[in-house]
Amino acid sequence: MSKWIPSWRYVPIDYNQEVGVFENITQRSVFLNNLAGDRIRVRFNNLYSDEPMRIDHAAVAVRNRVTGKLSARCPVTLAGEETILLPGNSQPYSDEIALQVTPEDDFLVYLYFGHRTVIRSVCTTSAAYSWQSTHHTGNFHETDALGFTVKPQLVPVLATDPYPNQFTVGLCEISVLTGDDVKLVGLFGDSITHMSFFSDPFTAMLYRRFPGQYSVMNAGIAGNRIQKTHPAPTFMPGEGHQFGIAGKDRFRKDLYDGAAPDVVFVMEGVNDCSHSIVFGEPQVPTAQDIFDALADVTRQAHAMGSRVLISTVSPFGAFGDAWRDRAEALRCGYNELIRASRIAEGVVDMDAALRDPEDPHRMQEGMHLGDGVHPNWFGGTKMARTLLAFFPEA
Repeated sequence: MSKWIPSWRYVPIDYNQEVGVFENITQRSVFLNNLAGDRIRVRFNNLYSDEPMRIDHAAVAVRNRVTGKLSARCPVTLAGEETILLPGNSQPYSDEIALQVTPEDDFLVYLYFGHRTVIRSVCTTSAAYSWQSTHHTGNFHETDALGFTVKPQLVPVLATDPYPNQFTVGLCEISVLTGDDVKLVGLFGDSITHMSFFSDPFTAMLYRRFPGQYSVMNAGIAGNRIQKTHPAPTFMPGEGHQFGIAGKDRFRKDLYDGAAPDVVFVMEGVNDCSHSIVFGEPQVPTAQDIFDALADVTRQAHAMGSRVLISTVSPFGAFGDAWRDRAEALRCGYNELIRASRIAEGVVDMDAALRDPEDPHRMQEGMHLGDGVHPNWFGGTKMARTLLAFFPEA
């Protein structure tokens, strides 16, 4: 028996505006893989756009991480056509591609955008270990002598992000037809998940320990809240749409559309504790409100047959802002409810893993990106080890 499992999958972000423009651009993306099979498929992405997207050529290859051997490129087609035409607001899967892949083989995906293409949705990552993309002027289908194109020229909206990121256009998933004993892990959360400083080391550790037995997909959205849809500040580009709808409302689509995770790790709440206060919303949730949304998500996951792990919210307070004390009180109350609960199969205490032993309202120095909120590679690696302890065997 076999089943389709995402080898790589991220959530396309709705920016509610033009992100950038491609024309005569080749995108080359590399994705870490841990699955074995002889058929794959690519899921294209043209969400949040009313305009069709044209990809003039698409191809995929595999490269062995141990030997460096690169396979020949296989064309990627949609409904038998090599020119990929994506209707507005669509996410179709490609035709099946006959390609032998092992857990040592990573995917290389090439997309060529020959015609002027307005981009409104992309997938992004900050850590850039489990996947990366580069963008070049020219058509890979005709020549390997491609020019280099810098990010601000292509996607000026993303270039203004204070945290450097990688992005990929036109696709959001690569799946492998693999054994039905392979387990899928879904990571669900906000920027701490989305930026991937914790999910990338976790993925690497899990794959080293269990080659061919697990795959991880990332369903984080920076700024996301589990209880409420994004705030709508008019002063922000896109009016906050990039933060996404409420986690409890996007949960099934972003984790169960196309495959069902065996294990789901939920780590949301930091923005629920702060955004309503920061953005001056008339109603600020209570700790119980946020916890009730978390309980709703766990019920959805259990109804779909998944084992659920939930996380406490790591520290982000004590930096002098007028809103922090109130938000910190919400965080502490929410964490108490999580620790006392029995709604999931396990509680992963990321608060305990990251807090400063001298001041539990702060994250440890050297563990964050300088903002006291987002773990860096060191903090993310500590988080990864904390979560990995809940995976003692395949």
